[in-house]
Amino acid sequence: MAADIFAKIGDIKGESLDDKHKDEVEVLSYSWGVTNSAHIPTGSGGGAGKATFQDLSIVHKIDKASPKLLQACATGEHLKEATITFRKAGKGQQEFLIVKMNDVIITGVVQSAPGSEAGSETVSLEFAKVDWEFKPQKPDGSLDAGIHFKFDIQANKVG
Repeated sequence: MAADIFAKIGDIKGESLDDKHKDEVEVLSYSWGVTNSAHIPTGSGGGAGKATFQDLSIVHKIDKASPKLLQACATGEHLKEATITFRKAGKGQQEFLIVKMNDVIITGVVQSAPGSEAGSETVSLEFAKVDWEFKPQKPDGSLDAGIHFKFDIQANKVG
């Protein structure tokens, strides 16, 4: 399924001209994950470790957001929130995955321009809280209610 991805990172303006995501960053790819160092010994029982959250990374073309992203990273600026929105491309354009982050710090901005391409950059975000919402598609093509994963990373608890 083809998708459009947009990032709203604090007050930093991108170049999207989309009606619903004007001035947001147009994202080419997204990566994020969590690991847990569980230990299952021989015998009875096993224990889960503490979850380790990776920085969320996006890749986008170098654009007018780039200088502000570099500045926020270099100064350690705290951004109130950031949102990544996935939308089905084409007719209907339904938003099916929304990742909302609070108390955000840009931990990396890495630029690359292989060959004669205009260049892209990978932007990495660390955050204190996340609300990851997925809306499954119903048989009629509409989206069902969102299913949430909410986690307070600082407090290490759901919610």
